[in-house]
Amino acid sequence: MLRDDQLRVFWISRIDYEKNSGVKKHYHSDIFQLLFIMDGEGVIEINGQEYPLMPKYAYFISKENEHHFYFKKPSSTIDIKFDIISSDLEELIKTQKIQIPYFMSDSSKIKELFKTSIHNKQNDKLTPYLVDVLFKNILLLLVQETQEIQNSSHDSAPAMLQRNTNDFPIQKFLIENLHQKISLDDISKHFNYHPHYIIDLFKQKLNTTPMKYLQLLRIEKAKEFLEFSNLSISEIADKIGLSTPYFSRLFHSMEGTSPTDYRDQTRTVVGKPIILDENFISSLPKQPPISNQK
Repeated sequence: MLRDDQLRVFWISRIDYEKNSGVKKHYHSDIFQLLFIMDGEGVIEINGQEYPLMPKYAYFISKENEHHFYFKKPSSTIDIKFDIISSDLEELIKTQKIQIPYFMSDSSKIKELFKTSIHNKQNDKLTPYLVDVLFKNILLLLVQETQEIQNSSHDSAPAMLQRNTNDFPIQKFLIENLHQKISLDDISKHFNYHPHYIIDLFKQKLNTTPMKYLQLLRIEKAKEFLEFSNLSISEIADKIGLSTPYFSRLFHSMEGTSPTDYRDQTRTVVGKPIILDENFISSLPKQPPISNQK
């Protein structure tokens, strides 16, 4: 089997936790773990140090680190267990000490990692290698940005968010106001440009019209909510500035399926670990089950 020679991902799982549920204290002697919180709220303790569990934050857990966690409300996570084969890479990780918790302003990479891993259910021989490489990229990014944070006097979250600035203000305006009902006239008044000029700008820069671009943004955001949240269809519609009936029609016209069916298709793997190395299961000490007690 083709695998990366520096890092190997053994196990990925999308796990939803109910309120007041979690995992009791335990440790792994021979693997690392990264716990990413998609939504929800709770508390995790790693080696006696307590941290809040918050959306868009990742929690790096080294070998031998005792840890346990619980959630104060319904929460969704992506849990990754892996090993670092390269001694040089492992030394780098130990030396840099990835910040805990680590704010991931752009969570698309870790979600893409999970979606890629799903192909392993189809016994795709290339998938484990792709997952290794994608995750190594994420891990090195955490190391690099932790180093930048340590060398900077700025707060970590604002510093990272500033990297997402865009040189096309109208595009940025649409991204930041998906939850609003926006018309071409609204954009025109906000920027004091003629509607025809705005249309020409979008065609030059993005090869589409502003309203078509807004539709694409909304549907992509809706797909993310459907894949990685427990929001209802009406709540998702509200979050992207559309009525529920119009959202359902638009989604079907663009994706060829209903929002509900799309969610059902993506949820077939929720709570089911994706095993990338069959030898991992027999060598993994049994992790405590999800518990309804702290």
